[in-house]
Formats: sequence, structure tokens, C-alpha cells
Amino acid sequence: MQQSTGRPEPAGAGLVETDDPEHAHHLIARRYGDHRVRISGPRDRFRYRRSTVTADELEIDELRYTLGTCTATPPYPGFAAVTVTHGRYGFHTPDEELRLVPGTTGRYPNDPATLVSDDVAAFVVRLPMPRIATVAATRTGLPAAAFRFTALAPLSPTMATLWRSTAAFLRNQLTDDAILASPLTRAGLVDLAAATALAVFPNTTMTVSYLPAPPAVRPASVRRAAEFIEAHAARPLTLTQIAAACDVGPRALQAAFRKHHGQSPMAFLRAVRLRRAHRDLTQARPGQTVAGTARDWGWAHPGRFASAYRETYGCHPGDTLRAAGVNTPPERER
Repeated sequence: MQQSTGRPEPAGAGLVETDDPEHAHHLIARRYGDHRVRISGPRDRFRYRRSTVTADELEIDELRYTLGTCTATPPYPGFAAVTVTHGRYGFHTPDEELRLVPGTTGRYPNDPATLVSDDVAAFVVRLPMPRIATVAATRTGLPAAAFRFTALAPLSPTMATLWRSTAAFLRNQLTDDAILASPLTRAGLVDLAAATALAVFPNTTMTVSYLPAPPAVRPASVRRAAEFIEAHAARPLTLTQIAAACDVGPRALQAAFRKHHGQSPMAFLRAVRLRRAHRDLTQARPGQTVAGTARDWGWAHPGRFASAYRETYGCHPGDTLRAAGVNTPPERER
């Protein structure tokens, strides 16, 4: 049986489930690529279930597979981090082996691998590799073509915990229709996933020995960048897009922006959006809420929005809303 909840991309959710192992592996192949599998265990107890939530390039699968498997897979081109919640799961490549038990996390291999599982339940966070490579390039200057992950396990137990808490936050956000309706908040969630993957899993940005300093950027280009941000703050923006609008490189713009503004272009963008949210709250209409205004300007987490708002304006955003004559019930910070 195959079901779908039917919300269209770029934001949506879906469900597939079956008690037929052959059909299950047809579904798995469509999602994760061709593979050769040996199944062990009583087939009359078999169940495969995959629920998915999506925001643009970010996808999170919740999986349940009740039998044992030994699967040969070709190289996987994307990024996929697996967190096991039940059973056992393991990867074997020519150079590395990783065994996962409940509460542990690992990265799906990009090399040919053998995957072994037994009565497993897991969450899988997926992103296209070029998306992560672009974030790596803009942050470090490492050419996108030189980027790759270098190990399957997180850097440390602390980093593994960071990944699991971030993945739980992302999964929670992707089940909220109001958040998924906002292009800015979706873009922020994709960026958070990519940046956290770079911090948690060993990769070539951590081993590069030297990168030349970025070239100098003229003040006029910095001014154009600020004007571009002001003009397009309501759209999803990346550092690469801002730099391209000014005909400079991302690293060079970032260095120049810090010199002239004391902050990065993306921090400047967040400040512009916070200012727009403040304007909207002061001009609020009946029915407007703090959480809805925050989402409109790219803040997926109401608590973080409230904290940034208090730091800038010295009051809670709800106070501004009430001062505008709009009475709303207290909103729970998630």
C-alpha cells in the first residue's frame, strides 16, 4: 500500500508503507538508489513505513523496517545522517566501519558500501551535497569542488548530541504548516541543517592547510551589497547571491562587510528583517500575532525572535503588538 498526504513541494509531507518486502525495496530504491539486498527474519511479520517532511532541499525521513537486511549499495551522492531509535544499523566501506545502536548517529557513506540492519527504526536527514559545499565555500573559501566529508561518525559525542538536537528541532519545525508556508523560514532551516552538518561531521574544510586572503573590496561594493539586502530582505537570500549582485566573491564581501559594518552580510540581513518585523508590529492589524510576524521575516523559533527583539528594542514583541491596539492571547515559545 502506498499513501501520500499530498502537500505540494517545495514544502510538504508524505507517507509510504507496505507489508511486502519486494515492494518495500522498490520504494527504497526510488528514494535512496539501486541496491542488492538479502533479507532475514519472518516475512509474515514484515512492515516497512516511511514518513517524510520536506522544506525545499531539506528532507527528513522517519523509517521503520522490521526485518534484518544485508544490502550492497553504490555510492550515495548526497548527504544523509542517520539517527537510530530502535534496533541496529551499520555501514561498511573499504576504509571504514560504523555500527549504530539506539541514540547514536552516523553519516550514510558516499562510497560503495554494505549496510546491515536489524529491526531498525531511524530518522534520516538529507540534503544535496552541492548545497552543503556551497555553504562551505562561502564560509571558508574552500572551492566547492574540493569539498567532501571524510568520516562517517560525528567529530565527538558532544557534536553528535548537537546533531540530534538540531535534527529534532528541524523535524518539529517541518511539521508546522505555518512555518512551511514561509519561504524565509524554510530557507533558514535549510541553512541551519547545512551549517550543522559542516560543524558535526569531519570534512575537508577542517583539514585545509592554507587559503589565500580574499581580495580587497571597494566601499562602493559594500554599499551596493547593503542596498541589495535592504531591497530584497523579504526574499530568501544567500551570501553567494548577495555577493553576485555586487560582482565580488562571497569571502571578500564578508571580510569587507565586517570591516565597514562590524558584522557579516547575513547578520546585517537578520537585523534588517528584525527591523521590518518591528515595523509590522507597530502597524499591526487585528488578528496579527507575534509568531506569525516572526515567521513572515524568517524567524522559525518564536523564543529566539523574542530574545533578539528584546535585545534590540528593550521590550517583548507582544508589548509592541499591544501598544498598537491589538490584543492577542499569550503565545507559547517553542
